[in-house]
Amino acid sequence: MPTIATLWIGDRLSWLEQLSLKSFVDAGHDTLLYCYNLIPNAPPGVTLRDAREIFPGDEIIRHKRTGSPAIHADLWRLHLMEKTDYIWVDADVLCVKPFDFKDDYVFGLEKPHLICNAVMRLPAESKTLRGLLDFVADPYAIGPWLKEEQQEELRAARDRGEPVHFSEQEWGLTGPAALSHFLRETGEWDHALSQQAFYPIPFKNRNKMIMSRFDVETDFLTDDTYAVHMWARRMKPRLEEAENNRPRRGSYMHKALQKHGIDPSAAPIPPKVKPVDA
Repeated sequence: MPTIATLWIGDRLSWLEQLSLKSFVDAGHDTLLYCYNLIPNAPPGVTLRDAREIFPGDEIIRHKRTGSPAIHADLWRLHLMEKTDYIWVDADVLCVKPFDFKDDYVFGLEKPHLICNAVMRLPAESKTLRGLLDFVADPYAIGPWLKEEQQEELRAARDRGEPVHFSEQEWGLTGPAALSHFLRETGEWDHALSQQAFYPIPFKNRNKMIMSRFDVETDFLTDDTYAVHMWARRMKPRLEEAENNRPRRGSYMHKALQKHGIDPSAAPIPPKVKPVDA
């Protein structure tokens, strides 16, 4: 089976990342956690690797409004595609069954017109991969898929000598938006798996995973489901602030913790840190 790889920017994992990683280990995958700082609480069976093998970390590129390192992770995973044949997964993807894909292209629909990059594999010869790498090589690039008025505004700023960096543009520019654009442009969109493969629980229904009154397996998962995206960016603050740092007993996520032997009290989700304006 393919090797699974992800990146963690930080010093420790919370139980949610531990759950994600352990689910792939338990499914029989070699599971690699790349990091710039040594992670002391990776689950058993996970192999730590130096993230610098793939992409430098001297400067972590963060989204200015949110403080998220998602842009850096977007760039990092593209270089992972170029250098390895591993499947990238975000550290909030829960494996439901082994990734036994025959296709060298692995990605799936989040919505009818959007491919998410939380689970992603593009072969080194992919025209989409080349287009993405060329696009992100310019940190002030203007997405050709943006609305014309947005492009005009960004071009005007560039012409004034004030180009707008990725980190100051809209959320997701270097992620799903860019991936979806180049997949359409190259025709490689045809490799996309259905929404059921990796994103069977839509973002708007994410809280049903942590509530005991919902039967997630029956209501959302099918035989075509390989994984569940847990939407950590919004889920973790909810769990930390309103749910005593753990899913409710009997919920889908609580059952997953029991299945994979993860103790939430041993690796609590830390409070969300708000970005500080320079």
